[in-house]
Amino acid sequence: MDPLVRLLLALFASFLLGAAVFVWGARKEAELPKVLSEEFIAKGSSVVLRKLRQKGEATFEEMLPWVDGLTVGPIWSTRRLKVTAPQKALEAILSYLTEKGAVEEVRRSGRTFYRIKVE
Repeated sequence: MDPLVRLLLALFASFLLGAAVFVWGARKEAELPKVLSEEFIAKGSSVVLRKLRQKGEATFEEMLPWVDGLTVGPIWSTRRLKVTAPQKALEAILSYLTEKGAVEEVRRSGRTFYRIKVE
């Protein structure tokens, strides 16, 4: 085969490979907000449940340091999500956990405590 034809075939193959990688990256970047929110809820829930198992029960204010500074992000991206507003983050995590039935609210002496739901 002529060297010029080989060169053109190699260029065309590298173009196709580059285009495929670009499309994959663009798709991953478009899905990133959804992936970040899913990872955030999963990691935040894990942290809260682990700490509640250790401590037994806690108030909202006691749990704020648990999620403050929590960082999540997919392994294939340099973009990360870091908690800078722990009140909003903890509200989202606790609402997810109470909907799921993993955590229950207990009101005692004017305060709300959260603990792992025992069935």
